[in-house]
Amino acid sequence: MHHKTFPPFIHAQSMLLHSNNDNMEPLANCLSLMYMIGGNLRGSRKLFWKNVSMECERLREEHAKLNAWELLASMQALSIYLLVRLQEGETDYNNYDYLMLTTVIVISKVFARTESGCDVETACSSHNLEMNWKAWVFLESRRRLAVIYRVVDMLVYFEPAGMCGLQKDLIIAPLPAKKQLWEADNKILWEEQGKRDSAIQDSFALAANGELVKLDQGQLYCSNGELRYRLSTNNSPASSATNWEYWCSGMDGLGGLVMLAASLIV
Repeated sequence: MHHKTFPPFIHAQSMLLHSNNDNMEPLANCLSLMYMIGGNLRGSRKLFWKNVSMECERLREEHAKLNAWELLASMQALSIYLLVRLQEGETDYNNYDYLMLTTVIVISKVFARTESGCDVETACSSHNLEMNWKAWVFLESRRRLAVIYRVVDMLVYFEPAGMCGLQKDLIIAPLPAKKQLWEADNKILWEEQGKRDSAIQDSFALAANGELVKLDQGQLYCSNGELRYRLSTNNSPASSATNWEYWCSGMDGLGGLVMLAASLIV
């Protein structure tokens, strides 16, 4: 895995946005470890998990000193390790579940206190286009991480997902932004995509009844780092079907995960 094949919850330009500093070091370390097991060499998996355990220990020790982007990179790296663990199943050499989970919890608590700018308009209110784009990438990366953790919790019991302060009538909120914005590889293209479609920044949520509902941007707010949302008033079945069609038409690879989550709702 490299920057051109990042999973859909990590922005393709994440490393380049911070090429002049070490903000993305946890993610860079993760990429190196993933490269290690990419060749399926004998003993590589055992060495991979040994290094993962060392990286978890390092993050636990340094978590209080990490800035917002370092915390994001840490959460992204931990997500990849967890997904690899789920894909592998239990083996003699990957018995680091407790260490990974406690590391996620430690990092999550600090990450939740970072200034997230839950409202896109507020987060991107600077007159500097570069700053606005970075702020949006950060916010959208948080959203996509939340989707991963919420869906994992629907498949297996995942304690850190319980730290989310989402109201009970919503399963996942807000859902990922459209791929035109997410896949824009520079600030100019990102700005052009935003201007091309006035509704491209609309936020949606997966409700507890399986419907897709549109969120009023004016109702988005934060409280102690926890995101909370109110349902829009127009949530009829016909409206939900229209919302599903509109949202899916502009979704990337993460859309399938949201569809899976919807199918699991009884």
